[in-house]
Formats: sequence, C-alpha cells, structure tokens
Amino acid sequence: MRFRYEVVCRWYDDNEHSDEVLARVVDVDGLFADIVPPERERLVLRGCTVAPDELTGDFHLDINGSPGSQWWHLGDLVVHAVLPDGDVVASACVTQLIDGEDFGALPVRYALFKDLRESGTCRVVEGFPRSFDSVWPPVTLIGCDNPGLFRSEPREDARGPYVGLRALDPSGRIVAHAGVVLDVTSVTTSAVGGGLFDVVLDQSRYNECSMVGQRPEPAARAVWRSWQEGIPAERNLWAPLDPHGRMWWNEIAANAPRTKPTAGVHHVDGTYATDEYGVHLALSEALVGPGRFLGGVHSITGMYEEWWFVPGITLVWHDPDVALDAVPERFFGLLKYLRRNGVEVHFEPSEPDFEDRLDDSVELGALVDRWITGWARAAELDPPYAMLDNWHLWADLPGRAEERILAGDALVAEHAEDVELQSVPTWLTVPTHSPAEVTRLVQEAGLVPREPETFMRRGLFDHPAPKPPDGYSVRVTPGDVIEVVVTFDGEEAASGLIAVVGEDAVPHRIATKPEHRRRGLGSVVMGVLAREAVKAGASDGLLFATADGLRLYRKLGWETISDVVIATNGEEKA
Repeated sequence: MRFRYEVVCRWYDDNEHSDEVLARVVDVDGLFADIVPPERERLVLRGCTVAPDELTGDFHLDINGSPGSQWWHLGDLVVHAVLPDGDVVASACVTQLIDGEDFGALPVRYALFKDLRESGTCRVVEGFPRSFDSVWPPVTLIGCDNPGLFRSEPREDARGPYVGLRALDPSGRIVAHAGVVLDVTSVTTSAVGGGLFDVVLDQSRYNECSMVGQRPEPAARAVWRSWQEGIPAERNLWAPLDPHGRMWWNEIAANAPRTKPTAGVHHVDGTYATDEYGVHLALSEALVGPGRFLGGVHSITGMYEEWWFVPGITLVWHDPDVALDAVPERFFGLLKYLRRNGVEVHFEPSEPDFEDRLDDSVELGALVDRWITGWARAAELDPPYAMLDNWHLWADLPGRAEERILAGDALVAEHAEDVELQSVPTWLTVPTHSPAEVTRLVQEAGLVPREPETFMRRGLFDHPAPKPPDGYSVRVTPGDVIEVVVTFDGEEAASGLIAVVGEDAVPHRIATKPEHRRRGLGSVVMGVLAREAVKAGASDGLLFATADGLRLYRKLGWETISDVVIATNGEEKA
C-alpha cells in the first residue's frame, strides 16, 4: 500500500528544523478547501464619511490603534438605512484577515477601503475591534497507520511544535506541506487495508495552532495529485489549469531539484501563455525544463535563486501572439527584462512592431541605468536599489519620501497602482516615448501628475564653454561630485553640480540667482562642469531637464532622448 502523506511534528533549533513523523496516510479528504463562508451580520457605521450610495460591494475595514491593528473583509456590503449624523446601518459577510490583537488605549481609527484604496472613515464601527474565529471544514485521513501518536500541544515557544501534513511522491520526495490541526474526533477501521484507520480531524482550532504549512485551496488539488506521481517530465502538463492552479504549479515546482539555465538556443512553446502564470511557466520550461523552478512570476531571479543570466542565452518564442493578446504589458515587461540582462529574444512568427518597441525600450532603459547612478550621487542619496525593471530610492524629502524610477514605460499601470497604495509620499518617474498614454495610466491609478521633464544627452568634448561676463569669477571644487560656483562681488550668482560615473556625467541643480539671470551664467556653469567632467574621464552627459531648464540645454546642443512623466501619490501620506 502506497502512503501519499505523512503526519509530522516539527521543531526548530537555530533556524534548522527536524520533523518527527507521527503517522503515514494513504490519502486525505477535505484538505483542499476554502474557509467556511461566514453568515451575514449587521453593521453600524457611526459617522461614516463615504456616501451611502457608494457603500455597495466588497470593502475592507482597517482598524488602527496603538499598537494593534486589524484588517477585515466586508463581503457584499449592503446599506439598509441611513441615520442622522452620517450613521449607516448595513450588513455584510465579515471575515478577519489580519489580527493585531493588542489595541492598547483607545481611540482607534476606522477606515474603509474599496479596491484597496481608502474611500473614507468612520468615527466608530460598533463591535470592532474584536476577536474572530474562522471556520475550516474537517480533514479526514484515509488509511492512517498510527493515529495513537497524534497530539495537539500548544506551541511552547518559537521552537515549536508545528504540526501538519507533508505530501510525498513515489520516491518519498516531499512535494508540499499543509497545516492541519491534530484534534481527533473519530477513528474507524479503514476499508483501505488491514491495520489502517480513517481519522477525522476537527479544524476549529486552526487559528490557535502553529502549522508546518498553510491549508491549500481547491485549485491546488489537481496540482498536488500530478506532482505526487513524480516530477513532471513533459511540457505543458499545467496547460489545462486555471490561473490559480498554474500559480500552485509554480509553488510546488519550488520544492523540486534546481536546474540552472545554460547557454544556447531555447525554444518557448507559447501556445498556452494565456495569463501571467502561463507566460512564466512556458519560459521556465524552455530555460530549465519541465518540473523545474525559475523563480516567481514577478522575480525570475529572486533572492532564493542560485543563478543569474549566463551569457549566450537565445530564446525563440513560438506563437507570441497568444501572450500579446492575453497579457501584453506583462509579456512586454518580461521580455524587456530578459533583453536588458543579455538574453537574445526572437519570435516565431515574427512580430516586427512589437520587436521595434522592445528595441526602443531596451535602449531607453540602458540610458536610464547610466543616468540614475550619477543622479543619486549628485543628489547625495543612497545608491538606488534595482528591482527587475525599475529603481527604488529613499529620498527622505518633504512630500517625497520614496521614489520609483522606471527604466522605460513597461508595466506602468501596475507600478502606478502599487505606488498609489504606498503609505508614504512616493514619486513615480517614467521616461517614455508615449507621455500622453503614460499620463493617462498614472491618473487612472489615482496618482497626481507633476510638471513633466525631458531626458537629454550630449557629448562633452565639444560642449560650449562661454567665458563669464565682466565682474564674475568661477570657483571649482573637485571631488566625486564636482561643484562649480559663479560669484559676483564675492556672492554666489549661479552654481551647479556634476557627478562622474565612468564615462558618463550627470549635471544636477543648475541654478542662477534671480538678480543675475539673463546674463548667460547658466551656460557658463554648464561649460565649466562639462570641461571638468572631461578631465575626470567622462565623455557623455545625461540629465533630466525641467521645463525651466529646457531652453538652456537646447541652446547648448543637448538632444532629447525621451519625455519624462512624473506623478505622486500625494503629500498627505506623510
């Protein structure tokens, strides 16, 4: 008799764990399940600032106190009556998603969210904060060999115990883990075989016990069953699955032995790339083979990977029209990321317009990469952190705590929606050849556009270098960031900075005092900065020009690379 599962008790010691096998199980019933839907209940929203006619559908309730917080889902919210002073009587299916438990002293803040965006607040929601017990259906172990060892002990400390099931393939390799409570409600002789038992486990204490893993949802059932027959050796076995099932397929693949991509030509079967998980799994099977793991959908070379892009990889993506029709921006963003990391990409059949856009975006992204290091150095910011196809910086400025700079205009809507949800003032900066479209996307996400800028470049060897007017003198301070100051009677009249990184130089903060404008001092500053940058080894200049500076730079021969759209999620998030 083959045992597909083991019941385990886990203990941790210095980040290492050991599993004690309590029993072996032929199969499991009821494991793949969703939480039992809660019954509808009455809600009284006191002092609600959301218009009653907008209080319909699914909402989230955020309750913040000091130090605790709770996050609730209010499913299918319906208003029954509107009382004076903005009080609302409603009903909904209420489920707790996050429990911060200790709220300390009141008051607390009650905020309602629609589509993860704050819609308004309430003075109080009666009965909240409170405890919540989710209800999970029972789990039946079919053909269990040793139920007498089951115990549901409270966790002693961070070491354990943690309890649950682990699924096995025919070789005994662990496929996945699932958390279950070992509260036995019945034990009966199993029809599976002699000496085996069917054991029903009550799950009402699911939220109280420490688990080895999470309870898998119904979409995972077919995936687990497939992998329990062994590591898949054929391509596209995931193709019949819906997006949730494909997500679970990739989750299970993370436990398989790792394979690194190799140089050479790899063919991608794009037939079933009908969603973002299908795109990822098709790429994964091309680069590392079926039944292997290539990171997550949003990070194919994330922190858990043991490889980066090796030189000499060529991808031939067959039937690209499937992904282009289904998830065009996700597909474009992925391929741009691959190209930016040295992977050669071809399409069969050819997609000339898409390939041209990809070429332009990769070229633009390479210039952004060169600019951003110098800009951060000149602005005295911490080095930017690369995240796939964008850069994150901690600006720590009033109204601008963080900044996200995209290396081109891929996945703009996705980034804009994420920036809008950030809890601190965050800027999104997008170099683009399609400023009107990007502006539309950021506005639809709820961001507020700022004054646009222009991405420019110029060779520095022949940069104009006019002499200062009579009475003005120039002071140069060398260093990693070169400073130039033009003075008049010992007082600063104009100034600027330039950071040199390799052969690139990035001017920054070019400014002229109001009383000294229209005397060509901006040109003087830029000329001296260019001369000093060349001495330091630079040959090419890159900058983002404000509307005020654009005329100066054009006069000096700087050429436009692209437009730059800038938007913010609002200074009120300080």
